[in-house]
Amino acid sequence: MYKLLLVSDQDEVLDAFNQVGNWERLGFKPPHIRHDFEGTKDSLAKHHADGISIAVSSHEEEEKILAYLQEFFPYVSIFEAGRTVGEVITYLNELNTLLNRIRADFSNDRFREIDMLQECRHEFFRRLMNGKVESREELCRNMRLLRSRMDADQPCMLIELEQSALPDDRLEGRWQYGDNRLELALRNTFGGDIKGIHVLPTVHPDGRILILACPLHGLSPMPTGDALPEIMKIYVSKGMEHLKEYFGLELSLKESRVLPALHALCVNAGIKQ
Repeated sequence: MYKLLLVSDQDEVLDAFNQVGNWERLGFKPPHIRHDFEGTKDSLAKHHADGISIAVSSHEEEEKILAYLQEFFPYVSIFEAGRTVGEVITYLNELNTLLNRIRADFSNDRFREIDMLQECRHEFFRRLMNGKVESREELCRNMRLLRSRMDADQPCMLIELEQSALPDDRLEGRWQYGDNRLELALRNTFGGDIKGIHVLPTVHPDGRILILACPLHGLSPMPTGDALPEIMKIYVSKGMEHLKEYFGLELSLKESRVLPALHALCVNAGIKQ
C-alpha cells in the first residue's frame, strides 16, 4: 500500500478526502493530514510519503511547501487534491498508475525509480509537443505529478533539428537500436539545466527531433526579450558541433519558435503545433 500526505486547510478538500471509503481498494493507506508548512515538515520527518497533495489557502505557504519539497523530496509525486470524492478518486488513480509504473520490477534492467520517473516525464512532454495535452490544468497537474521544475506560464522555446538526408550520416542506420541511441546521444548532449532554463530533447515517431527549452519555476530574474533565443542559439550550436565531432552526426537547425508560455502547446490554447 502506498502512503500519502495531505496538506490542506480547506474544509471542502478535507471533507472530500474524508468521504473516500476503502482506501486499501484504491491501493493506499489513509493519508496523514496536516494543514501548513510546519505540519508538512513534521509529518515528513516522521512518516514516509509516496505521494503528497497540497491545497492551502495562502499562496506564500504553498510556495514554501513546494520549495521545501524540491530541496528535500524532489522525486515524491505531488498529486491534485480534488474537491469532491469523485475528483479525489480520479487523482488517486492517476497517482497509483504512475507509482506502479516507476516502481515496477525491471529485473533485467538497471533502472532506478528516478530513471523511470524521468522516462515518464519525457513521454508526457512528447505528448505535449504532439498536441496530445488538452489544457493548462492537465499540463500543470501532470507537471507536479511528474515533478517537472519547468514553469508553465513563462515564455519558452521549441527548436526543431534535422539530420542529414544521407543514409550513412544518420545514426539510426549505423547502430543497432539506432533510434534509442540517437535520443540518448541527444539527451547527454543537450539535456539538463543551463542558466536557469531546462532543456529537454526528444525524438518523435515521425523522425522529428525537437528540443524544448523552458525557464525553471521560481527563477528570478527570468530570461526576457531576446535572452532566451540567444542563450539557446549558442547552446544548440555547440551541441551540434559536439555531436558531429564525437558521433559523426550531421544536424542542422530547421526551425525555432518562441512561445508565450509552455501551456501555449496545449490543444485548447489554439497554437499550431
